[in-house]
Amino acid sequence: MINFIDRLSQLIFMFVVVLITIPSNAQAGPSGGQAELNDLTNFPRIEHFEQGSVQVDFPTLDVWPEFQTLTAWLPVEVKLNSDQRPRIGSVYLQAQTRINFEQRTVSISQQEILETRFAAGDASGQVRSLVSRAFEARESIVPLDIILRLLPEDFEVPETNQAVSKLNFAAPQILVSETPLKLLSIDKEPVKAEINGTQLEWVVNTNWNVFYYRPDAQWYVLNGDTWQQNNYLSNGGWTSVGALPDDFDRLALNDKWKAVQHALPARKPVGEPTPFAISLQATELILLDGPPQLKTIGQTGIRYVTNTGSDLFTFNGRWFFLVSGRWFESESLEGKWKNVETLPEAFSNIPSDHARGHVLFSVPGTRQARLALIEAALPHPVTVPKGAGAELQVTWIGEPQFEIIDTTELERGVNTPFQVIRHNNYYYLCLEGAWFFSDSPTGNWKVASQVPDEIYRIPASDPAYNVTFVKVSPQQEQSADVVKYQYSSGYKGSFSTRVSVVYGSGWNYPSRVYRDTKNGPSYWNYGQTYGYNIGYHPVGAFYGGRGGFYSPWWPYGGWGGYGYRGGYPVRSTVTIESPSVNFTQGYDSAWQGPLLTTPGVPSNTGEGTLEKFLPKKQSDGNEEFVKTTKGEAEQAAKVSASSLYASTSLSSNRFSGLNGEIYQRKGEDWHQYSEGNWDTMKAIGQSQTAPVDRPKTETATAKGFVPAHKRTLSRSELDRQELARPEGMDNYAKYRMQQEND
Repeated sequence: MINFIDRLSQLIFMFVVVLITIPSNAQAGPSGGQAELNDLTNFPRIEHFEQGSVQVDFPTLDVWPEFQTLTAWLPVEVKLNSDQRPRIGSVYLQAQTRINFEQRTVSISQQEILETRFAAGDASGQVRSLVSRAFEARESIVPLDIILRLLPEDFEVPETNQAVSKLNFAAPQILVSETPLKLLSIDKEPVKAEINGTQLEWVVNTNWNVFYYRPDAQWYVLNGDTWQQNNYLSNGGWTSVGALPDDFDRLALNDKWKAVQHALPARKPVGEPTPFAISLQATELILLDGPPQLKTIGQTGIRYVTNTGSDLFTFNGRWFFLVSGRWFESESLEGKWKNVETLPEAFSNIPSDHARGHVLFSVPGTRQARLALIEAALPHPVTVPKGAGAELQVTWIGEPQFEIIDTTELERGVNTPFQVIRHNNYYYLCLEGAWFFSDSPTGNWKVASQVPDEIYRIPASDPAYNVTFVKVSPQQEQSADVVKYQYSSGYKGSFSTRVSVVYGSGWNYPSRVYRDTKNGPSYWNYGQTYGYNIGYHPVGAFYGGRGGFYSPWWPYGGWGGYGYRGGYPVRSTVTIESPSVNFTQGYDSAWQGPLLTTPGVPSNTGEGTLEKFLPKKQSDGNEEFVKTTKGEAEQAAKVSASSLYASTSLSSNRFSGLNGEIYQRKGEDWHQYSEGNWDTMKAIGQSQTAPVDRPKTETATAKGFVPAHKRTLSRSELDRQELARPEGMDNYAKYRMQQEND
């Protein structure tokens, strides 16, 4: 494995390549609005006063309960005009935080000093006064990616100790193909809807354009730009056609059916399209570009398949496949797959900068998996005016119908695309991360300031499970005209298992078609866990599809997955308009999927990031450092300078210990500041030392001494803190680069 120094040097070099012209200081932005790149606070931050200056270095986080009130130690250096040497000490700080998820930044405001620590001769009243002024009415804006990586190892992730409703880890059907193949997924048995004025029927519960023509009992599938015909809706036997029944010409198609529009009239293809496999159950397709090509990952003993976009490995004679955050194993690629109960420890040794290093976020016990757990628990705030529910319109197909939610005293509305739950003759609507209630299933709706506890007993086997992750915020303002809510990632389909984060519940919820004489038939599909090669993307921390990286074809018919679309109804609707001849696909298509709620384009994960511009080490057994050319370096500066503005934060080279001690790395050694000198920490070595009792200081605030957690100090903890800064900045810069390209 790459040692710590090599890894740190690599990360820092990645930034040096592109640091062409970076301003030396950036002040914190205003408390309102969104943070811009030049609002990020540089560390060290230097404040100048008439009596001297105060330098504030990057914080060492202590606790961050519920991600709201942060306490941290910060190294400070005071230079009085009358002094010949600086006075170095530390500050124990409490502050309020606000996460901006779009910008991936954290605003640290209302900073209150709880304690200061200086050597006895340095702690003068003037020094304390300047330190206090350096934090007074200040706001720091720092990348979220750094803050999360700086959380202490014993940080207790919210919700991970709570009871977790049973997720489904049964393996889906897994197909492996070494030749071009597409996957046509149908949600159980095909559901056909008539198109009025024609003899055509349309299969609504699929991500493909599939039609049935009654007069000759023929099936027609649009495969790319080619129409194919068959007597049976089955694998094989499909024939490309250059003509279609006349009823296809009678279809009045809207803009949401551009693929069908462009394919009419039918044309005989120059070459045959890629064949497809039809699946009526949860299915994953592993698409290889020829026979498996294997490459060993360093000294781990693991080999990965290089000619596929899937995360496919072999180890100790078994195959391992990662999809939707779940690991499956099989004795052969053609054999039966099953859920992996205990993943071999060798997977935790995959280097993080390896081509398959992203799988570490799904390897239990790794710091990456822990980071994913923290991301999944972050509270997303939603604020709703108290009068906002008056205009809400909840539509039903016919009269409202409800069915019992297993193991609860609740009932769920079934013939509506909205998430409506009945409890004790009241109706609760979860919409866009907020709760509303009414005494009627059709409204009038009011903003809910409380929700029945019974709702949070909904099991994962029920399609309404995701609403259990939307809660009324405990931070309410009594006099405000708004109600505050918060939701975690489970609302959008990413669930914590205590040791990792997975996508989707794993359950295949039943879908239905409803018909009424006024509006015609309607269909909606619940979130799908499998079928789109869903993987975790560390840049932005989201689950999204992975494309066929090494193949010129896209093996899926369209985007799939949960696609809650920022909290819109979990169910996606398709409506066939009546009595006109045209048909429409609902805006919340069942197959538009997770990209609607996440940044970037997951199918092209290498695009829009710094990876293609920056040098990196390849950890594939033989480490090779590939330098960029001058032209590539100039291109990197051109496309990423604005994103890397914040990289001046890396210049902060001081660290606070667990009790306010100050450390600094010089070469291979760590040094500790003591009585005006930097002493080499030989006593620390590589092992842990006993907790240090922190004495009460004369500079403690009037509120009294507020102790930090008593954690033992180790060389590895300092190393971890040091690595967290450039690694977090690297991820943040890639995220901003991705945002700019989008």
